[in-house]
Amino acid sequence: MSLIPHLSDESVTPKVADIFGKARAGLGKVPNLFRVMAQAPAVLDVYWGAKAALGGGALPPSVQEQIAVAVAAANGCDYCLAAHTGGARARGVSAQDAAAAQSGRASDAHVEAILTLALAVNADHGRAGPAVLEQARAAGLSDAEILETVAHVAVNILTNSINNIVDTTLDFPRVARVTA
Repeated sequence: MSLIPHLSDESVTPKVADIFGKARAGLGKVPNLFRVMAQAPAVLDVYWGAKAALGGGALPPSVQEQIAVAVAAANGCDYCLAAHTGGARARGVSAQDAAAAQSGRASDAHVEAILTLALAVNADHGRAGPAVLEQARAAGLSDAEILETVAHVAVNILTNSINNIVDTTLDFPRVARVTA
């Protein structure tokens, strides 16, 4: 059971209710993570706004989900691993690539370069600096892809941290962790 209560539809502000409605329309439900974040509407707003802004960026939704899977696995977030594995599959990622993303691998070399960058940023918070940037550019990543990858890692660290601290009740099918 979550260590911070999930808010019901009836107990949220109108702005949060609007986000809940949009989540329900897009996902078929309001995820428990949203119900936890609603305790601090500004946090839910930051997450929702970031996801909306990045949704129209250079990285396709399938790659965004693979980044989320890789970061969730690295950070030990079972909630996000389950949610984003389902999201990846819904966006056309094969079961093999969804599982491989946990280890930063993909059948497409360009996607794998993005996942490698994402895991490097997650592991050292960007402190590897120019070496990681040079590696990403050598793999053919554009500056937009590099910057958006960093942003996706940051957003996923937010949700991973909340879920890991709060122990958000899982409301997606559990996903087994892949060992490297």
